[in-house]
Amino acid sequence: MKEVRAVVLGLLIVLIGAILVAYWRRPARDLKRVSGYRVEIEKSEGGSRKHVSFTVPMTLVARIATFVPFTDIGADARSNWNDADVTPKDILTAADQSSPGKPGIVSKSHNKIEVSQDGQAIEIVIRDDWDKTVRLRVPRALVESLSGEKRISPRDLLKKLDELGPGDVVVIRDRDDQVTITAVAR
Repeated sequence: MKEVRAVVLGLLIVLIGAILVAYWRRPARDLKRVSGYRVEIEKSEGGSRKHVSFTVPMTLVARIATFVPFTDIGADARSNWNDADVTPKDILTAADQSSPGKPGIVSKSHNKIEVSQDGQAIEIVIRDDWDKTVRLRVPRALVESLSGEKRISPRDLLKKLDELGPGDVVVIRDRDDQVTITAVAR
């Protein structure tokens, strides 16, 4: 048990050190709208509600992105969800077919995904039969890079995430439990 505590304490010290360095070193000049990402976790356990939240500064995200060993993101990625394949091209097609207030639908087998386009952002809502909901708001350029249409560098991806501005980026709901990642305004 003492070894686990030592490892957790060591990781906590490294994380605090990285956050201090991130605050000390100013972010890139082109990242002007988002100062960081707030992660909130709410869980129901034994009739009580537990809440944990923390903020990851944008400068730390940018520093971590510099460690990525490749210069661009792009592939013809496919995602296998149970017995049906949903590809990034399907998501792009549904986004193009969507209109304000009416999302495009990707239906394969028993999977239903709602896709809406909002400027340069794509909002994806995935629901399943077990009362789980995942809502993502991602730059269109990221989905295009995963579909093989374009390639995007990690630096350009950070710029696109900054251009999305403040607001919820990822919301995952599982009955009473919820995880939310929100972009925090500068």
